[in-house]
Amino acid sequence: MLLPRFWSGLLAVLLCAPLCHLAGQQADAARDFFLQPFSAGSPWNTPVGKNVVYQPIQGIEKYPGSINYEGHWTTGFYKATIHDRAACLYLHDCILWSKISSGQVRTKENSPDVEDALRRAGYLQPKFPANYYSTIVRSPPGQRTLPSNVRPVLAGWKNAIYMPADAASSPDSDAHLAVMQPNGLVLECYDAVVCRNGDVICTMAGFTDPSGDGTGMNNGRCASLLNNYAGLIRKGEVTQGKIPHALSCLMSRLLLAPRFVWPASAFDMNDRYEGTLPMGALLAIPPQVQLDALGLSKKGLVIARAAQEYGIYVVDRGGDGGITIKAALDAEDAMYADSWKDAGIIIKWLQQVANNGAESIGGGGTRR
Repeated sequence: MLLPRFWSGLLAVLLCAPLCHLAGQQADAARDFFLQPFSAGSPWNTPVGKNVVYQPIQGIEKYPGSINYEGHWTTGFYKATIHDRAACLYLHDCILWSKISSGQVRTKENSPDVEDALRRAGYLQPKFPANYYSTIVRSPPGQRTLPSNVRPVLAGWKNAIYMPADAASSPDSDAHLAVMQPNGLVLECYDAVVCRNGDVICTMAGFTDPSGDGTGMNNGRCASLLNNYAGLIRKGEVTQGKIPHALSCLMSRLLLAPRFVWPASAFDMNDRYEGTLPMGALLAIPPQVQLDALGLSKKGLVIARAAQEYGIYVVDRGGDGGITIKAALDAEDAMYADSWKDAGIIIKWLQQVANNGAESIGGGGTRR
């Protein structure tokens, strides 16, 4: 006997739901969370859906694009083992940013005297429950506790860490660094100075979980509280011709609005934003755009395809002059000679996914 359409549809949903959930669990069990962070159902690993609603971004065509602007403004992301250097994690007051910015302190290869001075001025426990410059720590005024659904900064906290010999933070004043520890958590730092013996001295740090959904609830080190290692173009992806995840970018304040949307949980306390894009916005190239006709290089097509299939999340504020797509610090194949030309073309075709959300990732519907 044939079932009425309603009941047959309901039966299909009931049968499919546990199977899809099981498939997601199996995918996560097999996943290397260093090579591809976050769960299979994470916004970072979910393609744009057919129900997506695109919204033009006013003025975006005026801004140049880049991959790791001048080799900076990215994250050094590494994996440590118990055979790497045993080191110590120190925190330093917020003035460390100005010391790095002014050149008084380098992100690595400082003199022993400078390193010793930084250690002596350091402390071992965080003073802030999240990034001190993010809105989440000042709303309501004076509040210094996080919402209950945000990962506590002391979760998994250890001052004893492991550091690979080649680990380095991004060579700029934000100096982002992420190092997966042998226990699977990621030491995630802002303003990180790596000492000669592997010790890390930074303004803010936390041990975040790369196996979760990768939203701002993970309490990452970007202004959005998204993880600084989320959405990075990884070494070898461009060369291999496939980026199987969403990308991340830094956005000019002239395009940003003073608010955030899921998957972000905060925005920079700097309220000089003059645009319309909220922190956490998902941007993507609409499907009707023929990528082969845009004049991109072979490598640029790989990046553009990821921007069309998965999109690009706005994770932090960048310089006023342009938009920076993030590649890992060691992803040399993503920073080829003409990458800035390709990035500029890609940026001009981006639109905002207006209906992206926790219940409609990438707009929802059948995935690309």
